[in-house]
Amino acid sequence: MAWDRIRSGDRIQKALLTVPNTGVAVEAFEARVKQFHDPLLRLPRNIAVLVDGAHVYIQLTDFNAVLQDTKRETEARNRRALQFLHIHYAACDSIIRDFGAQRVDFHGSRLHAVVATPAGKANERARVERAVEMAQAIARMIEVTGQRIHRGEFQTGTRIGIDSGMAIAVNSGRGAEPEPLFLGDPANYAAKLAAGSEPGIFLSDRARGLLGLRVLGSLDLQRSGLFNFRDISYGAGGATPLIVTDARIQTLSNEVKNIAETSVREADFIFHQHTPPLRTIDYSLLSPSKSIHMPLVSVFADIDGFTKYVGHCIATGQVRQLVSNLHAIRYESAATLKHDFDGKKVRFIGDCLHGIIAEGTSYQTDDRRSATSGLHLAAGLRSSFDLCKEMLPGIDQLGLAIGMELGATPVTRLGLRGEMSVRCVASKTVSDSEDLQSDCNGRETKIGDRAMELLSADLRSQFDFDGKIRDLDVERLQYLLGAGAGLKAAGAATATSSAWAASAAESSAAVRNSGGNRHA
Repeated sequence: MAWDRIRSGDRIQKALLTVPNTGVAVEAFEARVKQFHDPLLRLPRNIAVLVDGAHVYIQLTDFNAVLQDTKRETEARNRRALQFLHIHYAACDSIIRDFGAQRVDFHGSRLHAVVATPAGKANERARVERAVEMAQAIARMIEVTGQRIHRGEFQTGTRIGIDSGMAIAVNSGRGAEPEPLFLGDPANYAAKLAAGSEPGIFLSDRARGLLGLRVLGSLDLQRSGLFNFRDISYGAGGATPLIVTDARIQTLSNEVKNIAETSVREADFIFHQHTPPLRTIDYSLLSPSKSIHMPLVSVFADIDGFTKYVGHCIATGQVRQLVSNLHAIRYESAATLKHDFDGKKVRFIGDCLHGIIAEGTSYQTDDRRSATSGLHLAAGLRSSFDLCKEMLPGIDQLGLAIGMELGATPVTRLGLRGEMSVRCVASKTVSDSEDLQSDCNGRETKIGDRAMELLSADLRSQFDFDGKIRDLDVERLQYLLGAGAGLKAAGAATATSSAWAASAAESSAAVRNSGGNRHA
């Protein structure tokens, strides 16, 4: 099956009717924390929670070295990388629970967690203090665990970014796999602070100001301003100093060591090839002993300008419109991946979709067909997003940045058993495809070297020296492939599309009129 404009429009309309603007409830975290033991878990999809919290991003700085200490990705190399992550996922979760924080997600070598208690604006400094203490405990725990397990084979440094502020919490998952998601600047800013190779804790100027530290100015200066506990100044307000005693660290480290060593003994990774299409993968059936390993295409599609859009919606009271729009965009992009191109969603990382796709048999992936299908998927995602921009209010300024690469990749579940285990699709190919997306603006698609060499010469000639192409949607890709019956057929298709667009616009307007003012 391929992308179809009418079918895509129908899905967007369905999503709008499922979570209309007027059907979204916006709640304060302070109210929910009094009612629920886990106030941010399993949120209904029409609930948005305003959360003032300290966001912590933790990067395992040596993960890429685990993947790239040999140039070729082998099963043994990917098995070692999964063991590396399995140990640290389990260990980090134990610390996060100890500090009463909310783990948002693990994504490859990165962890996102939020300290949301004690709740209330007046407790912002206390949350930042707890976030910094938790960050130090995790860094120390990862250091000790790495030294003790397999003679230091899994040792890694940590780079940690921390920011504080208001964000919107929603549930982007479905069924048995809820995915807490925090939208807004503090999560995005903490991630930027955590990006880099120098280990340590790096605070935003907002977090630094709350702790009485000198603000640094630009993002580059904040990314180089290594935090030191001795620099904290305590005023006359009676603030309690941050204390992480050696005894406390040793207690946590011993607990982590026991969990990690057990995990290593139990995590006997056994790989198999999944028969395409990948949409049939059932993550609930995966475990270290039932892991997939095969060549596949990894695609990242990130909404360009989304963090700024979230900030605007928070400032102008348009959170309901934001949640309704986000639901429709994510519903449509996931449906395009799964139903139009037989791919599988790995997760949404903030406003970014990570998906995988492959062609072939139960014995072998057809790399050439997979690369071509990946390009069709990238074009379909852009066409779907452009249609969302036509039908949804207030998102004209947004774009879509897409990166794609092909290579051997494992697919499994890692970490603590049960609901706390994590879907994991991690490889050099995945890291490369994410880097390719990060190098694009909202109109660009970038293809990695391995996938590029598998495309036809005619297609390769359309990309620039850096492997980028602008505005690659379904219509343009069909033109480049010489599809259709010439200009006459293309003209007829354009006329049909124009007529449908007018109909869709009328239908969208009807939804807005029946559901109240979307900009309220």
